[in-house]
Amino acid sequence: MNSITVLALVKAPPALIAPSGDKQLASFPVEVCAYKQEDPVMPLQVTAWGELAAEAMRTIQLGAYLVLTGRLRIEKNKPLELQIAQFHQVSTPLDRPGINVAAIVGRAGRDPEVRYFESGSMVANLTLAVNRRSREDEPDWFNLEIWGRQGQIAADYVRRGSLLGITGSLKLDHWTDRSTGEARFKPVIKVDRLDLMGRKQDDDSYAQAIGQQPAPDDDDDIPF
Repeated sequence: MNSITVLALVKAPPALIAPSGDKQLASFPVEVCAYKQEDPVMPLQVTAWGELAAEAMRTIQLGAYLVLTGRLRIEKNKPLELQIAQFHQVSTPLDRPGINVAAIVGRAGRDPEVRYFESGSMVANLTLAVNRRSREDEPDWFNLEIWGRQGQIAADYVRRGSLLGITGSLKLDHWTDRSTGEARFKPVIKVDRLDLMGRKQDDDSYAQAIGQQPAPDDDDDIPF
């Protein structure tokens, strides 16, 4: 499962990439509307197929605000791509907060890296592999940032290969490469809720700790 919903500003009208039949493809760039004015700009390249592509070509104009829902594709050295399943045009949001919701199910790519701070807060970071529709394709890899109690749950119970369900929001971390001076970025999911879904030993312990029954075995989707 890989579902992202965002409020975004259209930066250029849709362009037709594949012109014929059910394989018609339209693509256009957007900027995700931030929760706070100081948040960095988050660009996405949106793609739409078939009838949705045709509708996008007819109705979407430069400067429009859209609520987009789709599947995020992450490929190294390429723009983030949102393959949309639906879109809705909305009026200019003015001072309304943005919409940015991610719901993802996948396997932990490594044990969490945990940091504790003098302030008493803590954060756990790990990667999550999410299979694409075709098993022949490489999975999408998401970086997870989990703070507070949810982060401590990740530190205590998540291990490489754990099946996780998460909800949160998408953001881009920016930095400058010290060796080259080039601007770098990576997409990160800031996790609000973490659910352990597999039946590994640690997942069973977690389920018992919160009064749930352990989930059934499901190891078919491990992407590594």
